[in-house]
Amino acid sequence: MTTTPQTATHEKARAFSTGFTVVMNSFDAVTRQGLADDKLLLKLFDLLPPNSLLNVTDNLTTDDTSIVKTAGTIAIAITDKQGDIVGAVFYTPNSKAKPIVIDPTGYGAIVIGEVNKANEIIAFDDAEYGIDAYQCMADDKITFIISPQKTKHCFKKMVQHWSSGSLLTVPMTIDNKGMINLLAGVNARALVTMADIVTMLHANHSYEAILAADDTQLISLKDTAYYPEWRDDPQLNEPMIYADGRFELYHDGLFFVKYNDDDPANITFKFKAFICSPIEVIAKTRDTSSGTWGRLLQWRDDDSELHTWSMPLALLQGDAREYRKELASQGLNITTNPKQRSYLDTYIQNYPIHKRALCVDKLGWHDKQYILPDRAIGSDGKQLIVYQSANSINSTLTQQGELAQWRDELCKPLAEQSRFVFSIACAFAGQLLELLEYDGGGFHLLGSSSMGKSLSLKLAASVWGNPDRYVKTWRSTDNALEGTASEHNDSFLPLDEISECDPKIVGKTVYMLANGQGKGRSTTTGHNRIAKTWRIIFLSNGEESLQNFMAQAGQKTNAGIEVRVAHIDADAGQGLKTFDSLVLADTGAAQADKIKELSQAYYGVAGIAWLEHITSDKAATTATARQLVNDFMSNYSDLAPQAYRVAKRFAIVAAAGEMATLAGITGWQSGQATTAVMTCLDNWLDNYGRDGEHEQRQIIEHIKAFIEQHGSSRFQPCHIHMHQDFETKITNRAGYHNYDTGEYYFSTSTFDEVCSPFNKSKVLQVLDEARLLNVTESDRKTCRVSLPFKKNRMRVYAIKNEILSCETTKSTGTAGTAGTTHTQQGLGTVPSNKTPLGQLGQSSSIC
Repeated sequence: MTTTPQTATHEKARAFSTGFTVVMNSFDAVTRQGLADDKLLLKLFDLLPPNSLLNVTDNLTTDDTSIVKTAGTIAIAITDKQGDIVGAVFYTPNSKAKPIVIDPTGYGAIVIGEVNKANEIIAFDDAEYGIDAYQCMADDKITFIISPQKTKHCFKKMVQHWSSGSLLTVPMTIDNKGMINLLAGVNARALVTMADIVTMLHANHSYEAILAADDTQLISLKDTAYYPEWRDDPQLNEPMIYADGRFELYHDGLFFVKYNDDDPANITFKFKAFICSPIEVIAKTRDTSSGTWGRLLQWRDDDSELHTWSMPLALLQGDAREYRKELASQGLNITTNPKQRSYLDTYIQNYPIHKRALCVDKLGWHDKQYILPDRAIGSDGKQLIVYQSANSINSTLTQQGELAQWRDELCKPLAEQSRFVFSIACAFAGQLLELLEYDGGGFHLLGSSSMGKSLSLKLAASVWGNPDRYVKTWRSTDNALEGTASEHNDSFLPLDEISECDPKIVGKTVYMLANGQGKGRSTTTGHNRIAKTWRIIFLSNGEESLQNFMAQAGQKTNAGIEVRVAHIDADAGQGLKTFDSLVLADTGAAQADKIKELSQAYYGVAGIAWLEHITSDKAATTATARQLVNDFMSNYSDLAPQAYRVAKRFAIVAAAGEMATLAGITGWQSGQATTAVMTCLDNWLDNYGRDGEHEQRQIIEHIKAFIEQHGSSRFQPCHIHMHQDFETKITNRAGYHNYDTGEYYFSTSTFDEVCSPFNKSKVLQVLDEARLLNVTESDRKTCRVSLPFKKNRMRVYAIKNEILSCETTKSTGTAGTAGTTHTQQGLGTVPSNKTPLGQLGQSSSIC
């Protein structure tokens, strides 16, 4: 027989099929014995209609004289959906050679079952699978078709041809993404299952049960494009119809695509515009009041690092360049074509995603979950909660190494180093502030250059991320630090070198950080914008105290600032600077280098472990923290209110260190964190005073300094036995000095200037309680005196001469030491030796 060559046109294929049918009908049907026990052919013999298998006795030739060696083979006709024979497949029984296929159309199939338009068609590209599936199902409402050719192109043509007018399903496994890519745009559906359908049918799963198991496993191939390898949920990647085209997400990017209208298969592009690298719209976001709507976006950069950003939709209504800058800065590759860039706005805003997420504008605790820039820890899976802001935060919470490495090689060996244990415990303390309803505050490590202060900060920063990136600097404006503090809400903020801050703003900045609230601002419409709030523990360092640093700008510190930032001497007092002992090297410098090296090698893992621990049972975490704080404070019950408030901040740090130890994070023994924190607290008390009346001492020192500085220049002499014929000229007079009593008289009109920056009423109260004020009018804290060249007795504030010999004292720790020395004990509180003090105004405290 002579056949026409295979061509790409359907007309020639039809002409071939007409002659081919005549030749095929000339062969006799094979008998069962003629199949030579070939398993596949025997299955087909039993399933196909009678006389479907033919015994081919001749070689076939084509009109180009090519000989097709078909003699001795078994032929199975392959038909189109109209039932016409369009070719045949020739099997050699029990041969490993590939069967010979003649099908010039490319869409013929081996058909098992009745060809009926009402039937669902299930398509296979493998005869074994097709036959096995049919034997398991045997349903007269389903037609099975099998592609005789092993090429993907022919299988796609067969599916396209048979799916027109009928529901066609292609079973495949979830990892067969290549098949989805091959059939994208075809009017059929894919049944995507974990295992192949034959395996599931053999496991006694019915076809109906497989279909009903999960609606998401049925994918419309007409509306599906290939999705990236890192995507688990194909339903998030459905194309979006827009105007005369549609958006499609491929492994190499997001595209806007238009198809050729004259292509019946609708798979040929006439326009394909690149928009950006793959980006997904995961969910629609909104807050608890159904406001501040946004979109949760997800993408990967060129290093395959995953980025997420909950982007407010309001950014699309302004200058869209700003949000694209944020995406680009986080590694999304966006086209430079202006028109195609605008497609990204449309895609993000209009993508038909139905999933919802709750957005919050603050990091840290939200109910029982702890919100990070890119995830939530402690989620119960009931609701997706995300952080949403106008800027995509490049989180500094990075991880390197294993927890065991950070704990055993870096943290555990430093268990006896009081300043370092204190710093590490500070890094865990921020998360307890909200639980204990405490506002937070800071600590300041004070010491000379090369003392090891910055090393302490970097060691603490290694709890959360790369120390070089996580440690922030004071060298910024108060507005910038406001944003930084907000990003560290309910956490820990290390600030290096306070001398880099402007001394004119450092006082206000400290108040802002400790009080946890930013500036009030207005919107462009004049309405008040909600101020940022936070709770943080911050750890600062510097060569000078806050008081000395602010004095450089002519500013004075008050007790409020020094209570909010507790100063701790960085020198541990053992002759090794910040170190209490040498444990990692033979010298202090070598030990510092070793700590720096290890903190650069292992970081970030302890912080995540801590969050996972405290969110596992927030109520239990709160109860444990409260008990530890109470136990700690029972050792400092005699402190005055100001000192007690600061001591409680130390107690929270101690509780955090002990809880991290109980969680297996630090490697320390029980009680070591408490011992280190008590050592640092006693150091602060030695410098500040255990009675806590720091402001009172400051006031007395302030008035004393004014008198000493201006005693002979701004005070006019006056005494009883002196005959004055003329008034002594005093420039910018502040008052009078009575040489007989030694008292200094301040006029009521000028005393406000002298008291500044303290409140006059407070100053008078302190001086009166200290018995440094001569008072005849108790209701006004004044007395009436005779003054030179004044006709009537004048009302003045009379301060006694004893103020010049007054020595304001503060209690110290154990006699002869720089502070109290503690002995390590268990989780139970560690007793502290403290000397009770008299109150301000008693001889034991002042003068």
